[in-house]
Amino acid sequence: MDRKWIKEIESGRFAPVYLFYGMETFLMEEAIKRLEDAVLGDGEDRQWNHTVMDLEETSVQDLVLEAETPSFFGGHRLVVGKNAWFLTSARRREKQEHRPEELVRYAARPLEGNVLVITVPAEKPDTRKKVVKDLKKQVREVVFHPLDSKELPRWVAGKLNETGVKVHPRTAEVLIRQVGGDLRLLDMEIRKLATYAGPSGSITPETVTELVSRTLEQDVFKLVDRVARRRTAEGIALFYDLLQNREEPIRILALIIRQFRLMLQVKVLAAKGMSEREIASTLKVHPYPVKLALRQVNTCSEGALREWLFQAIEAEREIKSGRIDKTLAVERLILSVR
Repeated sequence: MDRKWIKEIESGRFAPVYLFYGMETFLMEEAIKRLEDAVLGDGEDRQWNHTVMDLEETSVQDLVLEAETPSFFGGHRLVVGKNAWFLTSARRREKQEHRPEELVRYAARPLEGNVLVITVPAEKPDTRKKVVKDLKKQVREVVFHPLDSKELPRWVAGKLNETGVKVHPRTAEVLIRQVGGDLRLLDMEIRKLATYAGPSGSITPETVTELVSRTLEQDVFKLVDRVARRRTAEGIALFYDLLQNREEPIRILALIIRQFRLMLQVKVLAAKGMSEREIASTLKVHPYPVKLALRQVNTCSEGALREWLFQAIEAEREIKSGRIDKTLAVERLILSVR
């Protein structure tokens, strides 16, 4: 997130129109809450001066009309227009007929005292569009990219410290390993851990292991990691654990295929000299699984990865055609990797 922007609002310097965009929607939602607190404060009329409109259901013209309405009780108003897909290149069937030139008109002469936020849950607006070019000249842009492998531990550590509970130095690392890079899920687990610990307690790596359930994706990552390291017995044991937890073999196989495909793509792009963030942006995935895949592929050749992916896809095809039992197919796949 743009640290400069945070300092601006903390000092009471608000832009009349903001354009929020990026793939990390949880950070975007937190930024809107932060802006709401800064703009509206704790007054009793706060709820009357905060309006949120979904631009998939409402036209941008109606949003502009709302932004042009002054506060009923004086002071600031905050108006948020979510999901402005019409500013992107995404091909979506719009329910509303938007006239984005109305937004540009308002941005050029905004109503004093009101703050308008437009959110775009996409990597970036389509700068080839004239309306986007014109809008960018008038608004304050804030970008919300997924956190990279250095930013994610800092963010988790910060969230843990905000709870006011004593935190072990390795807790953030273990929590990320257990949950992955999903900020929304991490935030939920941190709140749960803090409630369990209580004001006088502490959150340790052991607490995380005991209370936080591993996601299926994380378990499959571990399975693939063991297979890639040729630790077949451990891979089979992890597969049986998943079956005992009533996970579907077809679902497990689909995630194995996804992980093999990611590993191959990461291997190829890294060989071209791309950084972790560049690879994540190219593949349109979170940087955290890219970081993990980069570690995994160090011991694997591109040829081996292509062969493993082919075998996994072939196993899925045989299951769907009814030629082999689904559990047996995954077992055979794990055992066949050499």
